[in-house]
Amino acid sequence: MIWRSGVDKLCDWFNKPWLAFVGRSLEQEAGNGWAENVHPDDLDTCVATYHAAFDAREHFSMTYRLRRADGAYRWLLDNGAPFFRSGAFAGYVGSCVDVTAHREALDLVTSALQQRDTLLSEVYHRVKNNLQQIEGLIALESAAVTDPAAREAFLALSSRVRAMGAVHHLLILSRNISQIDADDFLMGLCRNIAHASGADRREISVELTADNVTLGFERALTIGLLVNELVTNAVKHAFPEGCPGRINVSFRRAPTGGTLLQVSDDGVGALEGLNSDARPPSSGMRLVRGFVGQLKGKLSIEGSSGTVIHVALP
Repeated sequence: MIWRSGVDKLCDWFNKPWLAFVGRSLEQEAGNGWAENVHPDDLDTCVATYHAAFDAREHFSMTYRLRRADGAYRWLLDNGAPFFRSGAFAGYVGSCVDVTAHREALDLVTSALQQRDTLLSEVYHRVKNNLQQIEGLIALESAAVTDPAAREAFLALSSRVRAMGAVHHLLILSRNISQIDADDFLMGLCRNIAHASGADRREISVELTADNVTLGFERALTIGLLVNELVTNAVKHAFPEGCPGRINVSFRRAPTGGTLLQVSDDGVGALEGLNSDARPPSSGMRLVRGFVGQLKGKLSIEGSSGTVIHVALP
């Protein structure tokens, strides 16, 4: 389906497939007559797109519904471009393709994805509730423990279960559970960690720098748990009681591809909780290495001035 317009923006020619589609004559379609068959909901956008491209002498591509000869509206993909005669602008020429089947298939896929996200959100919400119940059971058991080391282990376990629940909660709040915005998610997570770990009460700031990277739910969950472990460890080990400080979390696109997660502090160093040479390794280090392994990342730690943890992710 091909059309043409002159320098006055008015259409002066349509080919036979166009006229057969709309069931009208060239005289009826000429000028602005073609717009009579455009769906009322699409007309303003259609005309505005055409005029803006025409004034700028630029190519345009748009979709709109056009009434067919049998009265049914069909989705068209319309591509238009300026043409010239002897170097002078002479108007626009465009071609249209019926993409109704594609639009209907896309709507079905979109609906299915929305239903899937609704079901996943409900599942993860139940997981979060179960984690809260598990945390409560741990608290009940720890109340009867008198050994200091065992009690400390129970408290650490309870804290990590609570963190898992918090990460799930933040992810469930995302607009699209299958496409998580890393910057929004990590911003909420850092605020949550600062409050839960007592960093805000101890004047330890937790700051975030993040690119707008999109993550799947499972990957976002693992990254969230990793960040929680690293930041909580820094709050616990890098700053002696009463000492303020700063923890920086960075999640950026790497120049060579993938992303780079970095957690750094300006304290005395958090290597006590992450010492890779410890025998046996601390539970914190085992968790960190486990999360990095799940992400198929590469971990490196610097401890000369404060602590800097790098995690390169593919």
